[in-house]
Amino acid sequence: MSTARRPRPRVVVLLLAVVLAAEFGAMAIGTRGASAGGPAQATAPPAERPAAAAVATRAFEPAPERAARTIAVTADAVAAAVAPRERVSPSRAAAVRPSLESTVRATSVVTPRAATYRGRNHVWIPALGINRSVSAFPCSRSRPPDNLVYRWGCAGRNNVYLLGHAHSVFKPLHDAYVTGRLRKGMKVFYADGSGRVRTYAVTWWKATRPTTAASWAWAAQSRPSMTLQTCVGADSAFRLMVRLVAVR
Repeated sequence: MSTARRPRPRVVVLLLAVVLAAEFGAMAIGTRGASAGGPAQATAPPAERPAAAAVATRAFEPAPERAARTIAVTADAVAAAVAPRERVSPSRAAAVRPSLESTVRATSVVTPRAATYRGRNHVWIPALGINRSVSAFPCSRSRPPDNLVYRWGCAGRNNVYLLGHAHSVFKPLHDAYVTGRLRKGMKVFYADGSGRVRTYAVTWWKATRPTTAASWAWAAQSRPSMTLQTCVGADSAFRLMVRLVAVR
């Protein structure tokens, strides 16, 4: 009758110890070889490896390199913390920061006061630079007008009729018509004999022959109006009639 052999535990334990010792020895030799400048045996991690693998890899770097890295980072942090900050002198700060007063002055808009017109028998046309006194021209007068601005007495009710020569007192009006600078809405200010100042605005104009067919120019008007007359054309063959209405 044969009997089975029992395993010898001492032999198994001894073999296991030998294998472990060989593996640890190989790891130690690989570490010393890498620190001595030998070729690295580790393979590069795949591209899809997460970023945490890089952190885990740093835990296995040799102690001297890890200590040097820690010292360098700490030194940089300390240097940044104790670096002197630039101090700005009060004079430089005042020069850089504009004062509130200068800012207000730079952004303030000054609105000029509206021009005021006072007088008697006077006409002002600011857009044309006309500023003239007005003389009476009776309807019965047969003598030609002088170099003055006249209010013609033949005009009907609500029609302040002013006339003047194109080569003198009303030359700016003549030139504005010829050069195309005459505009609707242009303001004219007129002070009558009692000192009342009224504002008129241009509504239309027309050049016509100086005949009785142009009687519409000096006819009475249904509302307060003004007519300006001067000569235009070759040899002053036409009369420029500018119609205005009171706006104030």
